[in-house]
Amino acid sequence: MDLPFETDEGGGGEEGRGTLASTVLVVDDEPVVRDVCARLLAREPDLVVSLAEDAEEALVLLRSQRFDVLITDKNLPGLGGVELIAEARALQPALEAVMITGYSSSESVIAAFAAGASDYILKPFEDLRLVRAKVRAALERRSERVRGRELARRVAREAAELLYAGGQASDEAREQLETQLRAYEQASKVAPGGQVAVVGSAEALRTLLDEGLEAVALPPDSPALLGAAVVVLETGAPHWWELAERLQSASPDVVLLAGPHADLADLLDAITLRLELVGFGTSSPQSLPERVRMLLMRRSLQRAQAALASALAVFRESLEQG
Repeated sequence: MDLPFETDEGGGGEEGRGTLASTVLVVDDEPVVRDVCARLLAREPDLVVSLAEDAEEALVLLRSQRFDVLITDKNLPGLGGVELIAEARALQPALEAVMITGYSSSESVIAAFAAGASDYILKPFEDLRLVRAKVRAALERRSERVRGRELARRVAREAAELLYAGGQASDEAREQLETQLRAYEQASKVAPGGQVAVVGSAEALRTLLDEGLEAVALPPDSPALLGAAVVVLETGAPHWWELAERLQSASPDVVLLAGPHADLADLLDAITLRLELVGFGTSSPQSLPERVRMLLMRRSLQRAQAALASALAVFRESLEQG
């Protein structure tokens, strides 16, 4: 059986790389910044650092080898840092990106997070320990995703191997495992479904509906928000922070949408909450449906994985009884 978990998305971590070291690519047109980053990160025995002075040189490296973290200046000659992050994540979806910027304006932060960055660093670097800590945090976020993907692969691999080996499992347990294995395989091939609730942005609602997604506008106090698969929450909505914090401990995934009048305080709050962030001001409106589809797909795969793990447990128990 051709199983989806055997495909490489470009984010495979240590497996297949032949080394336990994590790889970091630093892109900056200022030699002193490249030198500081190289010297600082080279002190870490488990990091391998590569350097590039512009986006074009970085893309050559990104097409030829895998990286765990990309650190790039926002203002590069030619292709800028925001565009580089977007292209790099298209090449390597599991890549963590951190943007270096000389000033923390709302526009630059929106642009970085909309492109796929997970953090930013202000220069000049006042505390080098902060740079190291942000790289470590980026690596940990990536490792968590890799661990989840590896668990899914192990469960599906074991299910396929048990079915192939046969044994004395009951027909009912075998049929259930075969059904869930097919469902898991299918989950990565079909368009995911699920309701998307939009709070505070008529433009976002229109964009999602135009893209064929099941979207509905809801007020911030609607109980129906808890039943949605994804909630798109605009920072201009009343009491958005309290709502975002409450939804984090509930079932829906949350995408935070930077409103037209979002200020830096709003964006720093979003970073603190570690929410998905999309900014219409500097990024294409198409980035919102793409982000929502990614979350719906993740939820679909997680449900299929849980059902497969349950069927696998029943199959093992049936084998032991047989």
